[in-house]
Amino acid sequence: MATIEVLNDGPLKVTGVKQFLNSRGVAIAIEDTAFLCRCGASANKPFCDGSHKKTEFKSECGKPASPAATSQQAGESRIDIRKNGPLGVTGVPDLVCAKAPADAARYSLCRCGLSQNKPFCDGAHKNSAFSDDKN
Repeated sequence: MATIEVLNDGPLKVTGVKQFLNSRGVAIAIEDTAFLCRCGASANKPFCDGSHKKTEFKSECGKPASPAATSQQAGESRIDIRKNGPLGVTGVPDLVCAKAPADAARYSLCRCGLSQNKPFCDGAHKNSAFSDDKN
């Protein structure tokens, strides 16, 4: 079962996601567990390089949420990196330490660090200097 855990003041811990694609649709190889940047400062985007400690990124995850019910089948878990934008998540209903989104089968997670609705994207990247030209 794929899960995404929102770590306090740090990255997203992603486990068991089957597909991870850059903005051009090219697969990115990841281990069974990967740590994805959500502060926006990593030099190794989309992966965390510890920059959140230097930038003093703050985002409490709150109480763990109950896994949301979904009709997604095993093997359909996928994360799409959107060009200079959020992570598009499909088929990962278990979002640990965040309130489950209304549609737990599909949602967008902030990776610029500016959203007022962390861990979810609120579009703040559009009015910022956030970029990830590599992906």
